[in-house]
Amino acid sequence: MEISRVDLGICGGYEYAGDPDWTAIVLPGAMLGGMPVNAFVIGPLVAEGWRVVQVWDEYRPGADRERWAPERAAAALAYTGSARLVSGKSAGSLAAGFVADHGLAGIWTTPLVHEPACADGLRRRTAPALLIGGTDDPAWDRVLAEQLADEVVELDGADHGLARLSDLAAVERAVSAFSGRLRA
Repeated sequence: MEISRVDLGICGGYEYAGDPDWTAIVLPGAMLGGMPVNAFVIGPLVAEGWRVVQVWDEYRPGADRERWAPERAAAALAYTGSARLVSGKSAGSLAAGFVADHGLAGIWTTPLVHEPACADGLRRRTAPALLIGGTDDPAWDRVLAEQLADEVVELDGADHGLARLSDLAAVERAVSAFSGRLRA
């Protein structure tokens, strides 16, 4: 797997080589680049031949939360030229409106479904969306998630970090199945 550092202007990132016709952008949560759950998303995409551009940044207190994620999504999309899929962890889900405006599919892990920037974006989407959350995440609401997305995966006992290795296989299966349907 070939990985290279990239400059997205507003921040840095990593590009995983793959088919440029099947490009995915992966947005971080507020910290740690959205890891490790973003790795759970990137792994199956790369294995299936997707080109993945991972935005590597950290939200800084005082910044405008509702602008932070869409600005990073826009920078990554400008870098890639085009994409078919955007995935975001937690605060990254605040880019759901940007994703909807560009007609892109979305994979949202621990999405902030009660925040208008996320919920309103998901409501106006025209492309498929997968939401993944856990029963021990105070930001998660399965009922609302099912109203906002085509597909929902709920992990029993998972918290907002969504970092348990025991959830790795379930997340990877969901991502692989979802992205496979996009390519069909």
